[in-house]
Amino acid sequence: MPSPSRYPRFTQTTLIRSALAVIGVLAAVIYAWGITVRPVHNYYASAVRSMAGSWRAFVFGGFDPQGSISIDKIPGAFWLQALSVRVFGFHDWSVALPSVLEAVATVLVLYKVVRRWTGPAAGLLAALVMALTPIAAALAKAQIADTLLTLLLVCAAGAWQRSVLDDKPLWPCAVWIGLAFHVKMVQAWLVLPVFALCYLVFARRRLGRLCVAGSVVLAVSSVWVVITLLTPAADRPYIDATSDNNPLSMVLGYNAASRLRGRNGWRDLLSEHTFVQIGWMYPICLLAIVLGLLWTRERGGYAMWGMWLAVHLLAFGFGQFRHAYYVVVLAPAVAALTGAGLVLFWRERARRPWLLPMVVLVSAGWALVLPHRSLTAAVAVLALFAVLALLAARSSRLVALGAVVGLVAVLITPTAWTLSTDQAVAKANAANPSVGAKPRKPHLLSKEDRSLLDYVQRGSGNARYVLAVDGAGPAATLISQAGASVLPMGGFSAKTPFPTASEFRSLIHTGQLRYVQGEVKKPAKTVAQKNVAWAAEHCPQVRPHLYDCAGK
Repeated sequence: MPSPSRYPRFTQTTLIRSALAVIGVLAAVIYAWGITVRPVHNYYASAVRSMAGSWRAFVFGGFDPQGSISIDKIPGAFWLQALSVRVFGFHDWSVALPSVLEAVATVLVLYKVVRRWTGPAAGLLAALVMALTPIAAALAKAQIADTLLTLLLVCAAGAWQRSVLDDKPLWPCAVWIGLAFHVKMVQAWLVLPVFALCYLVFARRRLGRLCVAGSVVLAVSSVWVVITLLTPAADRPYIDATSDNNPLSMVLGYNAASRLRGRNGWRDLLSEHTFVQIGWMYPICLLAIVLGLLWTRERGGYAMWGMWLAVHLLAFGFGQFRHAYYVVVLAPAVAALTGAGLVLFWRERARRPWLLPMVVLVSAGWALVLPHRSLTAAVAVLALFAVLALLAARSSRLVALGAVVGLVAVLITPTAWTLSTDQAVAKANAANPSVGAKPRKPHLLSKEDRSLLDYVQRGSGNARYVLAVDGAGPAATLISQAGASVLPMGGFSAKTPFPTASEFRSLIHTGQLRYVQGEVKKPAKTVAQKNVAWAAEHCPQVRPHLYDCAGK
């Protein structure tokens, strides 16, 4: 029979595990709700369907079923989605399932990281805030790479923490960052100065381990690029977004250098639409960073998460801030600092009884001034009750009640925005998933699309391609919704010089391609437009903008 002294520990452990399970289930329900009707991102869904059907396309991220041209990114974010489709078949839910699992895993891993830093209460609060972050919920149902990026970087933070606190090697952190590079490329490296500087400060300048970790980051990050470079061009897809078919141009040029020349980054980052995705807890985060560094011995965590937040904000502000969902990578830092900060403020309640009421008042006031029209009266009433209870408290129970009500006042509005992602989910914007985004009609096969496919499939016989089109846009619906073997000339932007004129005509002369679709542009400015112009000149038009090049 266990000794009585063990009962409190057992009870506390059980309560913590139960609370974490509740948060995990809550996150899973919010994130998975509606994935059977959630529209897929046509461009990425095309690649996932193609990758699921061909290991060659899987490895290199082939956009079309023949693996003729890649997507404009390293395909790491879509490997899990392709495996899901390979197992379950192509459905909206099988494409979205990995993102749901990744988002839930992020919540649980973040709990573990924050618990190790400053205790289970802070870990549970951080997990709850992460689960109820609006942009995290919007993105969890989507097909965008940032969900997996966030998970891998949180895993890297956990490995960094073990290295600092337990004097463990730093290279596991480097492996996670290298894997994240295969998901979002150079953006994954934004945490490098954060981890490196904080490691030097809080791990007593272990330069050797830091150099080893840097080498590991570079080695792991380079795996896909090296494999692609060593593979003959004829045996892999053409690398989209490049003029030289070189993966380095795509990774370091199109997806890195060109993104540094941003305009209006700060304006977009601080816009009303972006703020409601992530900005609810900023005052708590700022207070947590300042007071945590001044008052506690756990400065490493406050410094690391604070720098995480600052570095990403600076990068988004000065770079190209194209989509609101980019800020999801801020969510772990916001959640961690909120959880740790709230626990810190609670622990200081005896010495500084004014602190908790001030935090509730400032946070609730911040929520009220943010651009939204929901629950303002509830926030005001709850915050007022919490402040009065905390200021007038004569017992620990009343203080606890005031703190709980204050927490509800702070979280109720972002929770409402998070839950709004489960309303009208079928009309969500798959290309730019975010809370409050304008609905976008999903790209489904129209009657015209089905008629076109029936026509070209009957006439193409055993040809390699049933159709060539100008750009990936017109090809995406036909590939993602029907699995049709369509040649997307020009790739994502329709400006990539593939296929060349000689390659295009060779496909026609050898019977691998019969039909070409596209609007004739004068003058033709891109390789794809020139190919369409050649087809219009040499092949009869059998339908509007459709040319039959059989026998040419």
